[in-house]
Amino acid sequence: MWKTRRVVMTLGMLGIVTAVSIWEVGSATSQDKTSPPKADSKKKAPEAPQNVELTNFMRKKLEASAEILEGLTAEDSKLIIKGARALVEMSNAEKWKVRNDVMYRQFSGEFQRSAQSLLEAAEKENYDAAALKWIDTTMKCLECHKFVRGMRLARGNS
Repeated sequence: MWKTRRVVMTLGMLGIVTAVSIWEVGSATSQDKTSPPKADSKKKAPEAPQNVELTNFMRKKLEASAEILEGLTAEDSKLIIKGARALVEMSNAEKWKVRNDVMYRQFSGEFQRSAQSLLEAAEKENYDAAALKWIDTTMKCLECHKFVRGMRLARGNS
């Protein structure tokens, strides 16, 4: 009973973290459709092909994260493993390396270690540990995105 209660509480937290992360990504990648355009604003240029490719890559990261959440809620280790493997593989891809500074490498390394721990917990069918590692991995993701957005703002990019 206590284990079930812990899992339910953990999944509740996962839902909150997921909602926040989806909201962050959505607000960063879409325009506000409810507010009228400013009269003096210029038309936004189409996204560069590299940005579209990176956006699609990050969307796949969200899809893998959703698989993990679904696997955790259903206690389906195969789904968790599938999503965790995708995150581990993606974090090793060249597209992942959007910056080459010390701070970005630190964030990236932390994410990779956390995703690997998530995969290991899923392979052992330790759902409590997998849930906590998913939260940790999600937080690492959000921290890195916050850092990258801050760097873009500091350079004057949007």
